[in-house]
Amino acid sequence: MDLRQIEYFLAVAGGESLSTVAQSMSVTKPSLSQGIRSLERELGVDLFHRVGRGLVLTSAGRALIGPARAMLRSSAAASNAAIGVDAEPKGRLDICSAAPGLEGPVARIVADFRRRCPGITVRVSDLPRGATAEHALADGACELVFSYWPPELSSLSTQVIGVNEYWLAVPSQAASDLWPGGVKPASEQPVPLSALPNLPVVGVQKHSRARLVIESALHDAGARTRMSTELAQRETVGAFVLEGLGMALLERSLAERMAASGTDIFPVEPPISLTYGIEFDPQRLSPLGRLFVQGLPG
Repeated sequence: MDLRQIEYFLAVAGGESLSTVAQSMSVTKPSLSQGIRSLERELGVDLFHRVGRGLVLTSAGRALIGPARAMLRSSAAASNAAIGVDAEPKGRLDICSAAPGLEGPVARIVADFRRRCPGITVRVSDLPRGATAEHALADGACELVFSYWPPELSSLSTQVIGVNEYWLAVPSQAASDLWPGGVKPASEQPVPLSALPNLPVVGVQKHSRARLVIESALHDAGARTRMSTELAQRETVGAFVLEGLGMALLERSLAERMAASGTDIFPVEPPISLTYGIEFDPQRLSPLGRLFVQGLPG
């Protein structure tokens, strides 16, 4: 088999139609189909079921995805080695995030990595729905997974990186008499969880680790809150707060971005935070993945 066949296979395994894949890879549809058929003949198995005009992965095809991705990474590493150890590393590094709310920290870490290795493209994806970090790494979907700590039942290598704080965001139009004592705190003055303003909460749907931690902190402080809006996508919380639908407890980086739009933000007392880090399998790390891990803080 050759790498072009592997590239064809992975492109079609991604779920796009043959026509779309052929166009994106600048090949003809017959050439693409022939390349996949040739790979199947060499391996002696069917990688796809032919369903109408579409292709659906067989069990053998699903099993090939991880090794196929590893082959492409190994090829890229070999090309870099051939160029020479003093040459700037090139290629693509795939990472996943299993922790909604880590956009700010992940962006800072990736930016630092790109300053050190500008020739490397970093692709950041959400952890596939229903997949564990172990599954994503074994399938080759990524080489590293960002997650909140501690990882659940992880058998992987792990490294703590930092702490994500949660701040209170309040609509700037909220009246002072909604605050205990009728006095609005000074900007960025810590607000006790037991003395939140009389506003409903804009939050994400249950079962996220962040929501569980926040609800536990509110319960321990004796705070009683009510929901105004429950959202499926945490990225939309800020927009709903800005529209005056309620207050929210948000990652500090997101809260600070909202402050630039006029939202009032405050740290809370006692602090609410989640430790975060990465999970990885050292046996599956490419040279680019090792470069990334070596430069991590913590």
